[in-house]
Amino acid sequence: MKKVLIAEDDRILSKRIAKALEKYADKIEVVLAADGKDAIDILKNDPVSLVVTDVQMPRINGMILMAYLHTYHPHTPCIVMTSYGTSRLKAKLPKDTLRIFQKPFNINGLVRAIIATLERDEPRKDEHGISIVSFLEMIQLEKISCSFEIHAPGKPTGVMYFENGVLYDAVCGKTKGEIAALELVAREMSTYRFEDLPEKKSPRRIKTDLQELIRNAVIVDIENELPMV
Repeated sequence: MKKVLIAEDDRILSKRIAKALEKYADKIEVVLAADGKDAIDILKNDPVSLVVTDVQMPRINGMILMAYLHTYHPHTPCIVMTSYGTSRLKAKLPKDTLRIFQKPFNINGLVRAIIATLERDEPRKDEHGISIVSFLEMIQLEKISCSFEIHAPGKPTGVMYFENGVLYDAVCGKTKGEIAALELVAREMSTYRFEDLPEKKSPRRIKTDLQELIRNAVIVDIENELPMV
């Protein structure tokens, strides 16, 4: 039996989703979590087949839950319920284990998405957790203020600073500003951590729009992969 974890602080909504999934009770077990902390506690003891989560939740929000999922359960698919739709840029980039479901939504539509995800025979070979682009876009769409730390083996820790979803600075080793951000966006095999913004903010060194910065990073990455002629 496959297990679906629903992390949502709106108890009415989470119970409506669970009720709609009752018709599949012979093959799906639904577990409810009131927020990201409850969800992580559950995942520590009992891995699940799919996570459905809101973003804005008390104690531990959906972003931190997704970072935990990416690190410890990278092949577990995740459906994010958000009031904002993903950008056309995200749709053109390589797929990861994250799917975005825009609010308000029809409960039966969400149930169909859950069932379709669970019925896949096996995880896609090109899916290795949640991409950094997905995290960046969720920060921007949800207008989150945070320090977003990016860790990669053998490389200096990088930090991207957001205020109300706007990227205003980045640091990676001795590199700062837009050059640091471009390097971090292109990183693979990274793990992520979210922290509050420091009391003393760094100056705004990045003026480029996040979407443009991501496009630039993708172009540079593609150029680096082209064979020498």
